[in-house]
Amino acid sequence: MTLRRKTQISLGITLLILLLMLDLTFTNFLRRSAEQADIERITLNLSRTVVSINAEARTLSAIAANWAHSDATWNYMRGHNSNYASETLNRDALTEVGISSMIFIDNNNMVRLFKDFSADDEPSSPESEFSAIFNDPKNQYLLDNTGAAGISGIVLKENQPILFTVKPILTSDIEGPPAGNLIVTRAISPKLIENISRNLHFNFAVEPTTDTEKQNADSLPLVSIEESDRKSTTISGRMLVKDHIGTPSFWVIGIDKKEDTSAAEKKIQYLFLIFALIAVILSFLYDLFFKCQFSDRMKRLQREIEAIRDEKGQKGIITVDTQKDEINSMQRTLSDVMAYHDFKQEHKSRMDSISLMVYERFAQAGNRLCYKTLEDIATAFSPGDEKFRNALPRAAKMTAKFCDRLKMAEEDKFYAYLGALFSRIGLLGVPFPIRSKNTELSPSELREYHKYPIISKDYLESVELLRPATHIPYCWNEKWEGTGFPRGLSGSAIPLQARVFAIVDGWNEMTRPWLGRKLPSQEEVEIRLRELAGSKYDPQLVEQFIQLLHEEGENQIWK
Repeated sequence: MTLRRKTQISLGITLLILLLMLDLTFTNFLRRSAEQADIERITLNLSRTVVSINAEARTLSAIAANWAHSDATWNYMRGHNSNYASETLNRDALTEVGISSMIFIDNNNMVRLFKDFSADDEPSSPESEFSAIFNDPKNQYLLDNTGAAGISGIVLKENQPILFTVKPILTSDIEGPPAGNLIVTRAISPKLIENISRNLHFNFAVEPTTDTEKQNADSLPLVSIEESDRKSTTISGRMLVKDHIGTPSFWVIGIDKKEDTSAAEKKIQYLFLIFALIAVILSFLYDLFFKCQFSDRMKRLQREIEAIRDEKGQKGIITVDTQKDEINSMQRTLSDVMAYHDFKQEHKSRMDSISLMVYERFAQAGNRLCYKTLEDIATAFSPGDEKFRNALPRAAKMTAKFCDRLKMAEEDKFYAYLGALFSRIGLLGVPFPIRSKNTELSPSELREYHKYPIISKDYLESVELLRPATHIPYCWNEKWEGTGFPRGLSGSAIPLQARVFAIVDGWNEMTRPWLGRKLPSQEEVEIRLRELAGSKYDPQLVEQFIQLLHEEGENQIWK
């Protein structure tokens, strides 16, 4: 196979592999973003559902207060108006507002009146409703500790979650003495679930917690998202709801549609197919250019060298005659060529040294190009404004200097440089409103923000060149005392490269210049670094870094 054909094939394969890697990277990023959006959406819908259930509980409390704080109710409980139930308790009206039952309890905790609006026929034993709820030892205190405002919450009746409220029976002026307690309940029935689902446009169901889950209440997650197959079109999750005393009561289980990324993925595939076609065309154009500018000229040179070789093979030694003609001139020329050949053989070692020097210089130029390309890629994929992005190469170069001072291996120093460049790439996976927020983050937002080192690690591990450079992006937010994130590592358990970059990043934040900022002096920077030594930074590395600052000099290091 000719050099021309090898070059054409190598170029085509390289372009196709590069396109394939970009395709996989963008597709994977799209899928991860869609999965994160699905999780956030179903979590939000579950939260909205629980909020709606709590709103129903507040509505129930307001309705109960209207009945409990009534002169008619108070007089009835004190033995007046025996027709109270028939005159005031309108079944249709109470059913319309969702009331399941009303229990009137006297001051001796005896059932005075019971009305069940959830069934056509009331239970034969009015105490059954009361007993099902309040015979539980954890609920017996409710009737004795209601207070003026009453108590509301959730109880389980026959493994069915029920909203309840207990209100003291007082006069219309909310004065006493109390004539007992009014208990109003509302079952979380299929009708109520249907109404909430329709209002929220979110389908859900409720499922009581098991005895095992109640025993392990401390270890139960508030929200749990079920893992689903990538081909599945839905995502499911559940959120825990606790009763009035903090015991796990039931799960709100919801199902939502996944975000469809197939159309976007197809567009990406079509786009990269077009790029692949362009790559093939470019490889053929390059082949044509190679033929005209290199291949044909090399063939002409080959023919000339073969002619010289054949002439040498016939004569062995070029003899230069004394005649002054064209042949003499050719002889002299060929003699010079042979003399140059001998010269090369005699001084081969010297030429090897020169060649090595030239190669090293070209290699250095290539390394600079490689480093510049990596810096451009890291800057392009870095979140934040221009000032923030331009600070990355500065921090990466300083990290390499610090690693060199610590006498790290060249390979470790190179991957520390790469890790510094891509230290914050995971912020691209954090929702923009959170990473761009200028005020203090809420606990939930902070949890989302603390995920970005994990996202950085996933991004870098998806690219083979960057896989060994994950120490810094994954662990540089860890603190020496163990209060960092994402894993809470401490001391020497934190990788050395991450400890190095943490110090460099702090220095970079303090000293990187931008318009209108007054830079601190080197002494001020050293004081601040020492203040953080032992808490945020490795104390020994801080001292070595300060020595590096002294060695480099203020004029050099403050650039």
